[in-house]
Amino acid sequence: MPGTPKKWEDVKLLNKMPEDMILTMIEAGRSIAEICIDLGVSKRAFDIWIDENDMSSKITRARTRAADLMACETIKIADAIEETNPARPVQRIRTRQWLAERWDPKTYGQQKAAQITVNVQDMRLAALRHVEVIEDLSTDAIPKLSTE
Repeated sequence: MPGTPKKWEDVKLLNKMPEDMILTMIEAGRSIAEICIDLGVSKRAFDIWIDENDMSSKITRARTRAADLMACETIKIADAIEETNPARPVQRIRTRQWLAERWDPKTYGQQKAAQITVNVQDMRLAALRHVEVIEDLSTDAIPKLSTE
């Protein structure tokens, strides 16, 4: 195959590995860079392996599971704050609120209304220009009477 031989050797190595092992690493929340370093392969080879084996959807599902795990860990971290810490209740509430907003944005998310900016000065100037145009048109349309 043309290209760098190391890259293609890395792709062959990835093809020999069980895909469940790689997906488990992703589900654990590890970055692609960390996984590539641990496996001893290049990022480009990893990308080629994903494309050749149509792994995008599986990796997306693994990332979703990893995100769910991390979100649940935020509650454990917030609950582990020492009870003597005065910020503990606030952090626990904020963590749960953040999680609720992410998991059910329709119910718990902040509703974003459309922002409208009205500039009265611009509206007035536009109206004056409009009046001037209408006056010009109406005076041009009236035939002039001769005073002779």
